[in-house]
Amino acid sequence: MLALLAGVLTSLTPCSLSSVPLVIGYVGGTGNNDPKKAFRLSLTFSAGSAVTFTILGTVSSLVGKLMGTSASWWYLLLGVLMALMALQTWEIYNFIPSTTLIAKNTRRGYIGAFIAGILGGLFSSPCATPVLITLLAIVADKGSLIWGIVLLLLYSIGHSALVIVAGTSIGFVRNMTSNNRYGTFSKGLKFVMGSVILLIAFYMFYLGF
Repeated sequence: MLALLAGVLTSLTPCSLSSVPLVIGYVGGTGNNDPKKAFRLSLTFSAGSAVTFTILGTVSSLVGKLMGTSASWWYLLLGVLMALMALQTWEIYNFIPSTTLIAKNTRRGYIGAFIAGILGGLFSSPCATPVLITLLAIVADKGSLIWGIVLLLLYSIGHSALVIVAGTSIGFVRNMTSNNRYGTFSKGLKFVMGSVILLIAFYMFYLGF
Protein backbone atom coordinates (compact mmCIF):
# COMPACT_ATOMS: atom_id res chain seq x y z
CA MET A 1 0.00 0.00 0.00
CA LEU A 2 2.94 2.34 0.65
CA ALA A 3 4.09 1.87 -2.95
CA LEU A 4 0.60 2.75 -4.17
CA LEU A 5 0.57 5.85 -1.97
CA ALA A 6 4.05 6.82 -3.17
CA GLY A 7 2.82 6.63 -6.75
CA VAL A 8 -0.13 8.91 -6.00
CA LEU A 9 2.01 11.43 -4.11
CA THR A 10 4.67 11.65 -6.83
CA SER A 11 1.97 12.26 -9.43
CA LEU A 12 0.89 15.32 -7.40
CA THR A 13 4.22 17.11 -7.86
CA PRO A 14 4.24 20.06 -10.32
CA CYS A 15 6.85 18.62 -12.66
CA SER A 16 4.83 15.41 -13.02
CA LEU A 17 1.48 17.10 -13.57
CA SER A 18 2.56 19.84 -15.97
CA SER A 19 4.53 17.64 -18.36
CA VAL A 20 1.80 15.09 -19.12
CA PRO A 21 -0.67 17.38 -21.02
CA LEU A 22 2.23 18.61 -23.16
CA VAL A 23 3.21 15.05 -24.07
CA ILE A 24 -0.37 13.98 -24.77
CA GLY A 25 -1.01 17.09 -26.88
CA TYR A 26 2.17 16.46 -28.86
CA VAL A 27 1.71 12.76 -29.61
CA GLY A 28 -2.00 13.25 -30.30
CA GLY A 29 -1.51 16.27 -32.51
CA THR A 30 -4.82 17.69 -31.29
CA GLY A 31 -4.00 19.11 -27.85
CA ASN A 32 -7.05 18.70 -25.65
CA ASN A 33 -9.70 19.41 -28.29
CA ASP A 34 -10.85 15.80 -28.14
CA PRO A 35 -11.16 14.73 -24.46
CA LYS A 36 -11.96 11.11 -25.37
CA LYS A 37 -8.85 10.78 -27.51
CA ALA A 38 -6.77 12.55 -24.87
CA PHE A 39 -8.08 10.07 -22.27
CA ARG A 40 -7.15 7.08 -24.46
CA LEU A 41 -3.70 8.55 -25.15
CA SER A 42 -3.19 9.20 -21.42
CA LEU A 43 -4.20 5.61 -20.67
CA THR A 44 -1.74 4.35 -23.29
CA PHE A 45 0.97 6.61 -21.84
CA SER A 46 0.30 5.16 -18.38
CA ALA A 47 0.43 1.60 -19.75
CA GLY A 48 3.88 2.32 -21.20
CA SER A 49 5.06 3.65 -17.83
CA ALA A 50 3.64 0.57 -16.08
CA VAL A 51 5.65 -1.71 -18.39
CA THR A 52 8.86 0.19 -17.57
CA PHE A 53 8.19 0.24 -13.82
CA THR A 54 7.48 -3.50 -13.78
CA ILE A 55 10.64 -4.29 -15.76
CA LEU A 56 12.70 -2.06 -13.45
CA GLY A 57 11.27 -3.88 -10.44
CA THR A 58 12.14 -7.26 -11.96
CA VAL A 59 15.70 -6.19 -12.86
CA SER A 60 16.27 -4.67 -9.41
CA SER A 61 15.18 -7.90 -7.73
CA LEU A 62 17.55 -9.96 -9.89
CA VAL A 63 20.41 -7.52 -9.26
CA GLY A 64 19.78 -7.78 -5.51
CA LYS A 65 20.06 -11.57 -5.72
CA LEU A 66 23.28 -11.44 -7.75
CA MET A 67 24.99 -8.78 -5.62
CA GLY A 68 24.39 -10.49 -2.30
CA THR A 69 22.51 -7.92 -0.24
CA SER A 70 23.93 -9.06 3.10
CA ALA A 71 27.30 -7.36 2.43
CA SER A 72 27.95 -4.17 4.40
CA TRP A 73 29.24 -2.30 1.33
CA TRP A 74 25.88 -2.87 -0.34
CA TYR A 75 24.02 -1.03 2.44
CA LEU A 76 26.57 1.79 2.41
CA LEU A 77 26.12 2.16 -1.35
CA LEU A 78 22.34 2.28 -0.97
CA GLY A 79 22.72 4.81 1.86
CA VAL A 80 24.77 7.16 -0.31
CA LEU A 81 22.25 6.78 -3.14
CA MET A 82 19.34 7.56 -0.83
CA ALA A 83 21.12 10.63 0.58
CA LEU A 84 21.66 11.94 -2.96
CA MET A 85 18.00 11.35 -3.78
CA ALA A 86 16.95 13.28 -0.65
CA LEU A 87 19.02 16.26 -1.84
CA GLN A 88 17.36 15.98 -5.27
CA THR A 89 13.90 15.93 -3.73
CA TRP A 90 14.69 19.05 -1.68
CA GLU A 91 16.16 20.65 -4.83
CA ILE A 92 19.40 21.41 -2.96
CA TYR A 93 21.32 19.86 -5.83
CA ASN A 94 19.90 18.51 -9.09
CA PHE A 95 21.49 15.19 -9.98
CA ILE A 96 18.61 14.34 -12.32
CA PRO A 97 18.26 16.72 -15.31
CA SER A 98 14.94 18.46 -15.94
CA THR A 99 14.94 17.39 -19.59
CA THR A 100 13.79 13.83 -20.19
CA LEU A 101 14.09 11.20 -22.87
CA ILE A 102 10.46 11.88 -23.79
CA ALA A 103 11.55 14.87 -25.89
CA LYS A 104 13.42 12.51 -28.23
CA ASN A 105 10.27 10.59 -29.10
CA THR A 106 9.13 11.52 -32.62
CA ARG A 107 6.27 9.04 -32.99
CA ARG A 108 2.67 10.24 -32.87
CA GLY A 109 -0.62 8.58 -31.97
CA TYR A 110 -1.01 5.63 -29.62
CA ILE A 111 2.38 4.15 -30.47
CA GLY A 112 3.96 7.51 -29.70
CA ALA A 113 2.06 7.73 -26.40
CA PHE A 114 3.15 4.21 -25.42
CA ILE A 115 6.81 4.95 -26.27
CA ALA A 116 6.59 8.25 -24.36
CA GLY A 117 5.21 6.33 -21.38
CA ILE A 118 8.07 3.82 -21.52
CA LEU A 119 10.66 6.61 -21.71
CA GLY A 120 8.85 8.61 -19.03
CA GLY A 121 8.99 5.57 -16.77
CA LEU A 122 12.79 5.66 -16.91
CA PHE A 123 12.98 9.30 -15.86
CA SER A 124 9.54 10.16 -14.48
CA SER A 125 10.57 13.70 -13.54
CA PRO A 126 13.24 15.37 -11.41
CA CYS A 127 10.89 15.27 -8.40
CA ALA A 128 9.35 11.82 -8.93
CA THR A 129 12.45 9.86 -9.93
CA PRO A 130 14.09 9.99 -6.44
CA VAL A 131 11.09 8.15 -4.98
CA LEU A 132 11.22 5.62 -7.81
CA ILE A 133 14.94 5.01 -7.26
CA THR A 134 14.30 4.59 -3.52
CA LEU A 135 11.67 1.93 -4.24
CA LEU A 136 14.03 0.17 -6.65
CA ALA A 137 16.75 0.15 -3.98
CA ILE A 138 14.33 -1.37 -1.47
CA VAL A 139 13.31 -3.99 -4.04
CA ALA A 140 16.96 -4.81 -4.76
CA ASP A 141 17.65 -5.12 -1.05
CA LYS A 142 14.85 -7.67 -0.65
CA GLY A 143 16.00 -9.64 -3.70
CA SER A 144 12.53 -11.11 -4.23
CA LEU A 145 11.27 -11.27 -7.82
CA ILE A 146 7.56 -11.38 -6.93
CA TRP A 147 8.00 -8.58 -4.39
CA GLY A 148 9.72 -6.41 -7.00
CA ILE A 149 7.03 -6.90 -9.62
CA VAL A 150 4.14 -6.29 -7.21
CA LEU A 151 5.74 -3.24 -5.56
CA LEU A 152 6.52 -1.44 -8.83
CA LEU A 153 3.18 -2.43 -10.34
CA LEU A 154 1.39 -0.83 -7.36
CA TYR A 155 3.57 2.26 -7.74
CA SER A 156 2.68 2.53 -11.43
CA ILE A 157 -1.05 2.25 -10.67
CA GLY A 158 -0.83 5.01 -8.08
CA HIS A 159 1.31 7.21 -10.32
CA SER A 160 -1.05 6.77 -13.27
CA ALA A 161 -4.25 7.79 -11.45
CA LEU A 162 -3.71 11.55 -11.58
CA VAL A 163 -1.58 11.36 -14.73
CA ILE A 164 -4.61 10.15 -16.70
CA VAL A 165 -6.72 13.03 -15.37
CA ALA A 166 -3.94 15.53 -16.11
CA GLY A 167 -3.48 14.25 -19.64
CA THR A 168 -7.20 14.48 -20.31
CA SER A 169 -7.79 17.98 -18.95
CA ILE A 170 -5.18 20.71 -19.30
CA GLY A 171 -7.63 23.03 -17.51
CA PHE A 172 -7.43 20.78 -14.46
CA VAL A 173 -3.65 21.12 -14.41
CA ARG A 174 -3.74 24.91 -14.81
CA ASN A 175 -6.32 25.38 -12.07
CA MET A 176 -4.51 23.07 -9.69
CA THR A 177 -0.97 24.37 -10.20
CA SER A 178 -2.03 28.03 -10.06
CA ASN A 179 -3.67 27.56 -6.67
CA ASN A 180 -1.63 29.05 -3.79
CA ARG A 181 -2.62 26.21 -1.49
CA TYR A 182 -1.28 23.72 -4.02
CA GLY A 183 2.07 25.52 -4.02
CA THR A 184 2.29 25.26 -0.25
CA PHE A 185 1.19 21.63 -0.34
CA SER A 186 3.78 20.83 -3.01
CA LYS A 187 6.61 22.31 -0.95
CA GLY A 188 5.47 20.40 2.12
CA LEU A 189 5.18 17.19 0.11
CA LYS A 190 8.73 17.53 -1.20
CA PHE A 191 10.03 18.14 2.33
CA VAL A 192 8.24 15.07 3.69
CA MET A 193 9.33 12.81 0.82
CA GLY A 194 12.93 14.01 1.12
CA SER A 195 12.88 13.44 4.89
CA VAL A 196 11.55 9.89 4.48
CA ILE A 197 14.24 9.10 1.89
CA LEU A 198 16.94 10.52 4.20
CA LEU A 199 15.67 8.36 7.08
CA ILE A 200 15.97 5.33 4.81
CA ALA A 201 19.53 6.45 4.01
CA PHE A 202 20.38 6.58 7.73
CA TYR A 203 18.88 3.12 8.20
CA MET A 204 21.02 1.78 5.36
CA PHE A 205 24.13 3.34 6.93
CA TYR A 206 23.14 1.71 10.24
CA LEU A 207 22.92 -1.70 8.56
CA GLY A 208 26.22 -1.10 6.79
CA PHE A 209 28.14 -0.24 9.93
